[in-house]
Amino acid sequence: MQSLRKLALLAVVALGLAACSEDNGIGPSNGAPSAPANVAVSVDGTSITVTWTASTGTPAPTYSVTLTAPGETARTDNAASALTSVFEGLTHGQTYTAQVTATNSEGSANSTVASGVIPDAEATFVEVTGDILSNTTWTSDKVWVLTQPIFVGRDCGTDGAKAGCAQATLTIEPGTTVVGKTDLSQGVRGAYLVVSRGSKLVADATGENRRPTASEVIVFTSDKPRGQRARGDWGGLIVNGRARTNSGSEAEGEGDSGLYGGALDTDNSGIIRGVRIEFAGDDVTPTDQLNGLALQSVGSGTTISYLQIHYNVDDGVEPFGGTVSVDHLVVTGIGDDSVDGTDGYRGFIQFIVGQQRADRADNGMELSNDGEATDASPQSTAVIANATMIGAASSVVTGEIANGSGSDRGVQMREGSHYRVYNSIVTGFDDAGFCVENAPTVVAANNRMAGQTTPKTTLSFEGNVLWSNKSAGGTGDNFEACSGYSEAENKAFFNKAGFNNLLADPGLPTSAFSFGSMAAPPNVIPAAAPAGYTPFALGGVALDNDNLFAPADGRTLEATTYPGAVAPGTALAEAWYTGWTVWTIDGADSRPNSTGN
Repeated sequence: MQSLRKLALLAVVALGLAACSEDNGIGPSNGAPSAPANVAVSVDGTSITVTWTASTGTPAPTYSVTLTAPGETARTDNAASALTSVFEGLTHGQTYTAQVTATNSEGSANSTVASGVIPDAEATFVEVTGDILSNTTWTSDKVWVLTQPIFVGRDCGTDGAKAGCAQATLTIEPGTTVVGKTDLSQGVRGAYLVVSRGSKLVADATGENRRPTASEVIVFTSDKPRGQRARGDWGGLIVNGRARTNSGSEAEGEGDSGLYGGALDTDNSGIIRGVRIEFAGDDVTPTDQLNGLALQSVGSGTTISYLQIHYNVDDGVEPFGGTVSVDHLVVTGIGDDSVDGTDGYRGFIQFIVGQQRADRADNGMELSNDGEATDASPQSTAVIANATMIGAASSVVTGEIANGSGSDRGVQMREGSHYRVYNSIVTGFDDAGFCVENAPTVVAANNRMAGQTTPKTTLSFEGNVLWSNKSAGGTGDNFEACSGYSEAENKAFFNKAGFNNLLADPGLPTSAFSFGSMAAPPNVIPAAAPAGYTPFALGGVALDNDNLFAPADGRTLEATTYPGAVAPGTALAEAWYTGWTVWTIDGADSRPNSTGN
């Protein structure tokens, strides 16, 4: 009997222990999930993806993921599915820890943790320290810093077969800013960009023939803050091509900018469209200088359109031979000639706004063939059309831009020039509005006076308006004696019957002589053409691919019924130069090159 009582007691104790075990969750699994395993974190930019292996449990568990980081509020994804969860917009340089929780109606279980680090943000500035020898793109989310002379490609010679040739294309996205490094070590050549023969620059803000917006324009500028920029902060842009020059089969560019020239007049060096080049140039010696844009034997396969050169030390734009054409050009505050051209240039430049500043300026246009061999071939038979050239001589103009003598001659044809200048306005220059200089150039002028029309034996200046050059207002005192051509002879050429030139007030608004800014540019648009004005018929100019080359992109000289860069009566807001050009003397209206600068 006693033995039976002991067995019964043991049974009761066993049942009690079993009940106690069930009450405290101790014992065999009752269906709660297992902990998620194999938790992993992968980082992509500022995003983290968390993955894991499924848990066991009945019913099937759901998952939530918690992401934590020091100093930040925890992030939780309570709807995680498919064994993955993504967190975006995380902080550069931060370390994040992820933990996955599996839950069902029977309970929950936490995984171990996994960590990942979001990398530091890429630098806003990217220093360019070496030549570009393969196809490269500069994106608009960065500021690209030229730290020294940078060459796109290695020179491929006159025929593309030179030893060591490396062809490359540099593409610059719309809205990109490129700065030239200033304050380089003493004796180090300033930073600039050179496109070598055989290579290309594609800096195309719009992809079509229209003015760019302020955000689209591609800007080459100083690395100094806005309001502190000045001429010569960096070197400028040089393009070397394989079209012909009359300086020989090839020539050496100024400023150690490489060789140019060849026999391929249709050479293609890329696209420069919707581009602004500011505060550039390098005056090493009087014969070793860098322009804002030097076009050295650049061919007619190249597109250049909607371009501004602002506050350059030496010339604004200068073609050295070549056949490239430029349209819609703004040159402001240039330290020497606004537009120069020499060595057998045979393209056209149409629609030009040139505004000089009296602190430092020379000629509006200086148009030459060759200074050493004035009859060198090919000859400079280029066409300039629809320019509004505004000098800054205080003796003849008023307004902010006038301060001292400034501005010499509006248009100077010299050194055997055979240029043709049509339908333009020239005003505000201290010495003369128009001048023919040097014996070979005089021969070309006299040939035209005698009725000759062949570009290679003449020069032309027709359908143009002069006013307030040399002395304020008046209809007679816009000329001076130049070397080989007297004041009377210059005036007689200008007044030749059939040339349709006028000494008349072009009716420029007073704003044309102000500094202006991007938000409020100077107004260089007359209300109407001067009474009695007759334009030169540009439609009759032959693009014969000899004296004048047709651009391969289909652009051509546009026939106009007015003088100057913009049709009279055009609203300033609709003018082709409004909204993307800058005008201040120190870059205060330019694009910042870093936050706040």
